[in-house]
Amino acid sequence: MTQKFRSRLELYSATGRHILLAASDVRVVEELNADYYVTFIYPKLLDDAERYDDLIEDNEIRFPDGVERGQHFVIKRVDEIRKGQRIYKQVEAYHVAFKLGQYYLDEYVDFSANQPPAFLLAKLGINTPFTMAVEGNFANQDVFDFGEDSKLTLLNQARELYGGERVFDNYTVTLTTRAGANRGASIRYRKNLAGITRKSHSMERITRLYGYGKAGLTIEGYGGHSVKYIDSVYFDAANPYEGSVHFPEIDDQAALLAAMQKYLSTVELPKVSYDIDFIELEKVDDEFKAEAIQGIGDTVTVKDEVLGFHFDARVQRYERYPFEPKRGRVTLANFRELSDGDVIFRATVGGRQALIYTSENAVLRGVKYDDSITLVDGYGMAVSDDFNRTMVRLGQTAPGQYGLALYNKSGVQTVWQDAATGDGRFSGKVIAGAVEGGTITGSEINGGEINGSVIEGGEVTGALIQTRPAGSYPRTEMSATGNYIAAYSSPTAYVRVSPYYLSSQRPVISFTNGSKTVIFDHYSPGTFEIQADALDLNANVAVTGGQSLTVGSFGNIRTNTGTLQQALDDKVDVGSHTQTFTQPNHNHGIPAGTRLAVINSSNEIVGAVFWSESGGFTHSHAV
Repeated sequence: MTQKFRSRLELYSATGRHILLAASDVRVVEELNADYYVTFIYPKLLDDAERYDDLIEDNEIRFPDGVERGQHFVIKRVDEIRKGQRIYKQVEAYHVAFKLGQYYLDEYVDFSANQPPAFLLAKLGINTPFTMAVEGNFANQDVFDFGEDSKLTLLNQARELYGGERVFDNYTVTLTTRAGANRGASIRYRKNLAGITRKSHSMERITRLYGYGKAGLTIEGYGGHSVKYIDSVYFDAANPYEGSVHFPEIDDQAALLAAMQKYLSTVELPKVSYDIDFIELEKVDDEFKAEAIQGIGDTVTVKDEVLGFHFDARVQRYERYPFEPKRGRVTLANFRELSDGDVIFRATVGGRQALIYTSENAVLRGVKYDDSITLVDGYGMAVSDDFNRTMVRLGQTAPGQYGLALYNKSGVQTVWQDAATGDGRFSGKVIAGAVEGGTITGSEINGGEINGSVIEGGEVTGALIQTRPAGSYPRTEMSATGNYIAAYSSPTAYVRVSPYYLSSQRPVISFTNGSKTVIFDHYSPGTFEIQADALDLNANVAVTGGQSLTVGSFGNIRTNTGTLQQALDDKVDVGSHTQTFTQPNHNHGIPAGTRLAVINSSNEIVGAVFWSESGGFTHSHAV
């Protein structure tokens, strides 16, 4: 396994913090409003007994920062397995927020009218380490029979009462109107789609719904209803799906009818989901992070041209391997079809049947110019052109997104409103007489002149970019006219960097101070020239690598006392002085005529010689 995909799981126990480098098959499974756990295998190794022994129930498993949002899990199950010579543990740890189930609410609410979600969440958070939060706007609800149960069970009851969704972030529990977001995640055939399975069943389907309220209340006799049931637009008398629903807290016929209609919209169609295996491209290339699935509840666009699938749906179940290059797996549901040629989109997210204004009655006011279609459905209003391409949508423009959206003829959203911030978005080109604003942020800005307090972006292109207007100092500028970057402290004191000098492609740096300019000129490949009146070096200079130092003459090498040439001139000239030396006669202390014996190697005298003194000599040399 490469270092990039090596486990970095952390184990927290009584003995301290351990990094589980040997963990494998680290798998995270997250389901919307349901399970959230991690499983992995850990081998028994001779030098790793402490980590292996600490993998027991109630110890914590944590992801490091930057992986799985740094979430914490608590070990709930450990299976120790032997397969031949291999011994290992199969560990299953649930998100730390499930510890809320270990706390009990010793309180009971028989009835409390018109309460916000915070009323119940405050009861669940007290005397626990958890922080309860609410995200989004919820209508107040009447609370019946709440309490005296596990706080995790009661959290799910509260979620169902207010129609919200549950989000865990370590010890923060949030009730939100919608988990996840529509971040542009996509799965496409020939890109990252590995496999897809469509599942559909009608076992829970109801097309004729009988409704009952408090004390047997029905809608019979209210608003023209002569029966106690309502029919779906999909009701078929030859193949009915009949069922009932009870709302014991409702004692008003109008409220009962509204509740029945809301419930029927969730069960009138077969249940359809998709199981999709996909390649998590962001693991191997950071460029794909922007279009990756980030969590449960995210909206994903799926397209498989061969099978004819093209829809967007929410992630109901997300299985992934954060430390391994394995395929991810998601279950998508609660989607709407985007098949070409559809005029009515079944509003399974919005929950209402569409009302159509066709080409004959699409004109609400004014003149109809072509065969366009105006559609009012559970999402709001949509206007399509004569080729059935949606051009305008007003209402719910995407899951969790509301407002106005415009599209080009290729189906790309060009103008829309960000539901979270209220900001307007435009993906195309803005053509206007003037654009005003304190901050302009973008990947590319082109123009002759740009003025603003803050300009941010990946690429800024212009003829002149400067920090202050011309004539103001200090100022830094980039000029396309002179092809330079310059920093000015005054009109006569500045530094310039340019890839061109004297109309040739030779990079230079110039320093101007008053009327003098020093130029560092790379005038030919590998050759550097400094043009200046004088150059002072307060540093040691070393010539290495077999290079040489060349000067015009010794007179150009100066010291504080003069030039090298002057120092040489002060020396004696070659050949200007001759010196004579005479060595007189000498005998080295032995008188001339002394007879010396000659001895062989056996120390025997074999002859004699006479000593003569030196006659002396005279030597002359020139300097």
